[in-house]
Amino acid sequence: MPFLQRSDSIAANGFNANVWTGTQYEFSPYPRAALALSVLGSAAGLKITFATGSDTLTIDQDVSVVSVAGKFGVFPDDYVINDVVGLSERIVEAIRNSTAGALTIFSSIRLEAF
Repeated sequence: MPFLQRSDSIAANGFNANVWTGTQYEFSPYPRAALALSVLGSAAGLKITFATGSDTLTIDQDVSVVSVAGKFGVFPDDYVINDVVGLSERIVEAIRNSTAGALTIFSSIRLEAF
């Protein structure tokens, strides 16, 4: 079961079209897998759009703020998006910063084949 974590700085009023671009699991390697996503921000003002394949699961929604600096999500409490992904479906996590200062996003994905 792959478990991926990454933190990315999003510039003031900036946009990252897909934080998972170029990673090994940007596309699902499994015929069927359960995906769970946790996304936390360093401060208020970050927005997420998330999609897998042709499923758009959330559009421009607020990201929860971390309770401790630099903290990644705890499973299952902070994993707020779940989906079933198929072989070669693209995982897209777009992040927008709506503030006048740089903010950090803490993203985690669990993929479990079944």
